[in-house]
Amino acid sequence: MWNWLTWIADVLGAQRYDQHSICLTNDPLLIGIYTTSDFTIWLSYMMIGASLVVGRRRGIVPRPIAFDLFAAFIISCGFTHATKLVTLYTGIYRLDVLVNLATAVISGFAMFYTVLGTLAYGRRP
Repeated sequence: MWNWLTWIADVLGAQRYDQHSICLTNDPLLIGIYTTSDFTIWLSYMMIGASLVVGRRRGIVPRPIAFDLFAAFIISCGFTHATKLVTLYTGIYRLDVLVNLATAVISGFAMFYTVLGTLAYGRRP
């Protein structure tokens, strides 16, 4: 299984870099924050999407705070993409990791309120 993944990664240019160690200067704090925040953001996207689908099928409307937090999550995701562009050309990874961390925190709250608010405490229209 890993052979075809390695091949795809090589086609996309991964053989030129050693897992971003050149860019991140092997800073364990930066790498840890990136890893934790990206995992949290991914999990939030999956859980928010699933809870909205399940809630809709059950006829449950999330509380207003869930909509506000989800909007903040989307806006902060836009900032992460902007800082990734800036980082690509300037290499300011600390700004990128701080914005990524802020997005992870917002996404965690959005996930919490959307999942619990929709599935456990949602209101019917």
